[in-house]
Amino acid sequence: MGAVVAVSRWLHFCGIAVLLGSIFYGRVVAQDLIPRFKPWAYTAIGAILASGIANVLSKPSIPPHYYAWLGIKILLALHVFGVAAFYRGKPQSLTGALIVGALILGISEVLRYMSLP
Repeated sequence: MGAVVAVSRWLHFCGIAVLLGSIFYGRVVAQDLIPRFKPWAYTAIGAILASGIANVLSKPSIPPHYYAWLGIKILLALHVFGVAAFYRGKPQSLTGALIVGALILGISEVLRYMSLP
């Protein structure tokens, strides 16, 4: 079970790195997302969703307030997914997605701390 959890966490991190890294590059360097980004975004979103579900299911015990923070994290992640999937040339939406992505990373650390034995 340990190897599966490690692979799932690795997949989750890789998906996040690709998604947020590409959005950062598109906003800061290129000033726009290139059309070739879409397949990578969809792959990253799928990896994040699949590995996120696996990560939650692999936890032996979770405190009740964990689910409240997890719900907030999921709703914020849906915003980032929506910006990546439906981007229509507005750089402000990329800025918003980057800010929300930073909030998600902070909430992830809170969740990690909560789930430690």
